[in-house]
Amino acid sequence: MIGRARQLNQALLNQFSPQRVVFHHVPKCGGTSVGRALRMRYLSSQATVKPEASFQAFKAFSGRTDTDQMMLDVNDLRKQMLLYLMYDDVRCISTHVPFSHVAHTEFKGSYKFITLLRDPVSRFLSHYNWNRSRPGSHGHVSEDFDTFLASRRAGMMGTEFVEIFADMPTDTDLKSPEAIDRAVHHLKQFDIVGRLDDLDGFVGDIRQTLGLRVRIGHRNKTSKSDNVVSRASLNQAQLAQVQAICAPDIEVWKRVFPT
Repeated sequence: MIGRARQLNQALLNQFSPQRVVFHHVPKCGGTSVGRALRMRYLSSQATVKPEASFQAFKAFSGRTDTDQMMLDVNDLRKQMLLYLMYDDVRCISTHVPFSHVAHTEFKGSYKFITLLRDPVSRFLSHYNWNRSRPGSHGHVSEDFDTFLASRRAGMMGTEFVEIFADMPTDTDLKSPEAIDRAVHHLKQFDIVGRLDDLDGFVGDIRQTLGLRVRIGHRNKTSKSDNVVSRASLNQAQLAQVQAICAPDIEVWKRVFPT
């Protein structure tokens, strides 16, 4: 009975959702809405790797408490989870997982790899506001904005694109030219690299590449409050500091979207 149901599901997938896809979800780039829209088109064969659950699993298994470094080291577990899902032939995988050269090399013939990026300064500010509003989560930020800008976490947050797409050891200097080059090189291997300020173009690329019509809503929006930091609220010194912190990601952005 179960075997027949699986065969029927496989036949339906082959007819209506033949193209397998991995969506690499970069924090605060509209990825929650994109992932949900994609997974709705693959309801019987879709999965995700959640950042909080995977971090807590890594923490429990390792027994470690050095949160900042663990936020980098957990990526190896997440890449293994991605590979497991791909070997299990899950059709749509929407993941908070860094790019894996191993996964891409092994599955680029059957899966399309897509992602959505955002202006790095806007992404940085949104990420800070999101983490500031989530006490109890592993990524919670308790510091006020100026204090945070001087922290190690701020530097990590300013190299998000490099961390996710360079696929280098966790002790790599993510500000190095080599790491930035690797991130750009890997992004240029993707089937779709969209940008949040051109969501219609991204939806069109999905339709052309995956053969899917998707409607992308707006989820995981940071709650408005007096403490939300926006580009308009920054003074010149703060903006310059954020731009310096985000310099590696800004370089990636400019090279991926040269015009």
